[in-house]
Amino acid sequence: MDAPSLTLAEAAAILQPPLTERQLRAIVTALAWQPSGHRRTGRAGRPAPAYDAAMLLRLGAALAPFTRG
Repeated sequence: MDAPSLTLAEAAAILQPPLTERQLRAIVTALAWQPSGHRRTGRAGRPAPAYDAAMLLRLGAALAPFTRG
């Protein structure tokens, strides 16, 4: 069974303190994380990259002391 994954938009909606999708994208790019898969969002265009949910949640926790929220 595959590990749960989240798109950056989904992660931005649940992370505390909140981060924007744009902030998450910049951080994930800087860390050179590769998506664990892709998910159709119901919108036209390419499927959205999905990342390991546990990694995104740990990232949010690690950044908490450095964010205003």
